[in-house]
Amino acid sequence: MERRDFTTLLLSVTTGGILSPLLGKSNNTEHFLRKDFFESKDLPDNLPANIRQLIRNTLQQEFSKVNTDWFGSIQVEGLLRFANRGFKEGYDFADKWFKYHVNNDGKLTDEEYFKQYEGAKARILRDGPLTFVIYSANLGVAFPVHELYKINKSPVAKRVCFDVADAVLHYAGRDKFGMLAHDDNNYMEFAIPDTAYWATRSNAIAASMCTSKELAAVYWKQSIFQLDQGIKYFLDTEEQLVRTGLFKGVAGKTYWCRSQGWLAWAIAGLLRYLPKDHPRFNSIASSLTIIANGFKKYQSENGAIRVLANDATTPEEVTGTAMLLSAVKEAVRKGWIPNEYKETLAKAWSFILKSVDEKGNVHNAYTGWAVPAENKEVNKMDERFMGFVPGVIIVAADEMTR
Repeated sequence: MERRDFTTLLLSVTTGGILSPLLGKSNNTEHFLRKDFFESKDLPDNLPANIRQLIRNTLQQEFSKVNTDWFGSIQVEGLLRFANRGFKEGYDFADKWFKYHVNNDGKLTDEEYFKQYEGAKARILRDGPLTFVIYSANLGVAFPVHELYKINKSPVAKRVCFDVADAVLHYAGRDKFGMLAHDDNNYMEFAIPDTAYWATRSNAIAASMCTSKELAAVYWKQSIFQLDQGIKYFLDTEEQLVRTGLFKGVAGKTYWCRSQGWLAWAIAGLLRYLPKDHPRFNSIASSLTIIANGFKKYQSENGAIRVLANDATTPEEVTGTAMLLSAVKEAVRKGWIPNEYKETLAKAWSFILKSVDEKGNVHNAYTGWAVPAENKEVNKMDERFMGFVPGVIIVAADEMTR
């Protein structure tokens, strides 16, 4: 069955066929926004001034310059977290961003498309309303698009969420452990917890949007499998830390800051959508408890996770701290894990606030990635602006103001 035929069948089942006119390569971004959704609402009153300025800085970007790779998509998701609480400026920016990429990206050549982001080159999928590449970090585009869908019920946004999940199911590569490949060319060189997040959450979103239990089961199975493999190969239960990755199929020797965040986000990215009476819910949540305990155990006096979490000689780092904070805080708030981390979260939030200056610029960010971290290149701090840095801070700020 061709991918477009599969998606047509899927959406006709999940929506009763009402989307059939949109199932071609449509750029019709009509939506159904409630007129009263944003009445008299702004950013929360308890949002600190420096974080408020960081959000303003994000909004001052040209939306067309914010890409659909995770450098851009996490910023848009952060804005939409607040938009779902009534922040209209965040919604307006995200809506323009989405419409731009739906209308523009399919017109680009492969070479032009690749210039939009820094990561690995991979196959580009062009048969849906949004053109996207199956380099794993680009699969995170489904996350802000789903947040957008929650507000405006756009059928095109819904289609994109299914397209991304289908890309994981049908087209993306796997390593020998069955985990989503980082990209088309690195099947066995390394595997990192990032990919568990992209695969787990994208399929959980699709499952949650299905009205057919049979179709939902396909996505739940993939989501849970990808997370199970990530937990099996990355989580060191004795150290209560997440490994930086597997390198040529062998477990790495370090525990990088953002690896803690990636696996925590992967777990939260399933539990957020998984029914609480699902037979796997509690066992999956228990793995997040292990990570939360590691956060508490290895947190510095200033509240941070370090670039290498168990190495006190490495710098304190803000993005891994923010990722852990947002996942653990959400898990406590929703009752997924025990309420035993109040001091840990308060210290982490204090460190984050001290890492953002009054102009909204973020400091103490490791701007390398997993491979240099495994090689103990630990001083790649604040080397340049990278869009994911403010993005993860905005996500953490949303959670800490709830």
